[in-house]
Amino acid sequence: MFRINIVLFTITIVIFHSNYVNSLAHDTGFEASALGNISVDGAPIFSIPSRTITGTTFGNSIMNIGPNQVREDLIFAEFQAGNIPDFMRTPIPISVTAGNDTLTYWVLPDVLCVGTNADYLRTPLNPLTARRVADIYGAVLPTKKMAHQIWQAATVKLTPSPNGPPYDSTMMSTERMVFHNTKIQTALGNKTPGELISGHKKDVVITTGLLTYPQNVAIVGWWYPSGQMIQPLNYKSHDRFYKDYSHGIRLVNRMVTINGQWYDIYDVLRNAAVASLISDEGAFDATQMYT
Repeated sequence: MFRINIVLFTITIVIFHSNYVNSLAHDTGFEASALGNISVDGAPIFSIPSRTITGTTFGNSIMNIGPNQVREDLIFAEFQAGNIPDFMRTPIPISVTAGNDTLTYWVLPDVLCVGTNADYLRTPLNPLTARRVADIYGAVLPTKKMAHQIWQAATVKLTPSPNGPPYDSTMMSTERMVFHNTKIQTALGNKTPGELISGHKKDVVITTGLLTYPQNVAIVGWWYPSGQMIQPLNYKSHDRFYKDYSHGIRLVNRMVTINGQWYDIYDVLRNAAVASLISDEGAFDATQMYT
């Protein structure tokens, strides 16, 4: 049994569940070495290279580029090069317990952003680009249930602040992206980044709905501190190339533990016995989503 010492903030959500972990281990044969290394504090390491320019500089460089594939590729190139703030290299563990089983996964503290700790820009992406970033970082997009668990675990819960009208194609513009990011930073004030933050963006998620609408993007969330949310799960309204200022890309490491044993989160989601720890839609195969 692999033992981990978690030194970061952890929340435990208790639900009822049966223990089928041994059968999952037998069925998957998953080994931690398949996905990456474990840090000295027992957390999985995201495979993120290192490069730095400020969010302001990058935002200015793409200000006159429309919400097209050129902009997607430029943003992707920054993430591929590892141009993210240092605080985004320290994941937050979230543990959920069901009966005798405890699953822990590690999530980045904020949605994907380009820049430094002092100057960073949150960058909405279409889900195809988001999946590409997730793959190179050894990560996955959350489920609807995980998005809610992350909001529950967040120590910084912001009140949603929509940009307002016009509700048209300008919602996807770089100008609106930068404007909304400024609003979020103003709401954060002088708070040091690195705590788990939620409520500031809708989450792009994986869901069984995409099995019926594979060409679309699924979004959920934008929770108020009261627990109400602006965006119920929606996988019907927008195609897979859509992204607007309100979308956030939250990444979860593919390596998770159940009772201290390491597994690939995709294997967990495919296993009907344990998928309910992180999915309220039953077991499903998420590997083909957003490809």
